[in-house]
Amino acid sequence: MSQEKIIEYINKNLENGKMGEALEIAKMSGVEISNKELEGHINNYLRKGWMAKAVKGAKAMGIEIPEDVLASYVDKYLEEGLIYSAVEASNIIGEPIGKEKLVTVGRECLLNGKLYPGVEAYSLAKEEPPAEEFAVCASKCLNVGEFYLGLEAYKKANISPPDEEIAVCGEICLNNGKPRPGLEAYKMVNKTPSKELLRECAEMCLFEGRRDDSRLAFVAAQKVDE
Repeated sequence: MSQEKIIEYINKNLENGKMGEALEIAKMSGVEISNKELEGHINNYLRKGWMAKAVKGAKAMGIEIPEDVLASYVDKYLEEGLIYSAVEASNIIGEPIGKEKLVTVGRECLLNGKLYPGVEAYSLAKEEPPAEEFAVCASKCLNVGEFYLGLEAYKKANISPPDEEIAVCGEICLNNGKPRPGLEAYKMVNKTPSKELLRECAEMCLFEGRRDDSRLAFVAAQKVDE
């Protein structure tokens, strides 16, 4: 294997959190990796929610991550909706997250439109979220163009989504260059988006290199006059 391929393989392992393997290969092949670069990868692992890999990687380097640094990431993970990472991290530092805390986090996630993190937190607490929280989450999702998440949240709340919210969501989707959910939303409330809106959506998709989406929006725009 060429030196270039070896370095590429080492970097891939580092990026995937396999620092121990990367260091072993580097040692065998005579490739030098600076501590600064390794520490950068450790910090990336922590930011991504890979605390176990960060701790293991630091050990492979022959260093320890300070306890207070590890503890600070638990709250960061909770704030970012990385629930499983937060639970894993709390167990690593020996301070498991209590049921009450998980329920509180789950509630905050749902009320802020974060469906999956909210459900995860409640699930880990072995509790069911109230329908009212699902409904708030659904409304938040639809009002930022998260069509499928909004529908899923309303389904969990056992409530039919209001036509007005669906229509607003459809418009937002098209404005954001998402023709598929946008068209589905309009169809759901028996409305037709304007030709201008569809063409703008198509042009945005084309500019971003999403040809299938662009074609979908252009075809829909042509049908408006039919």
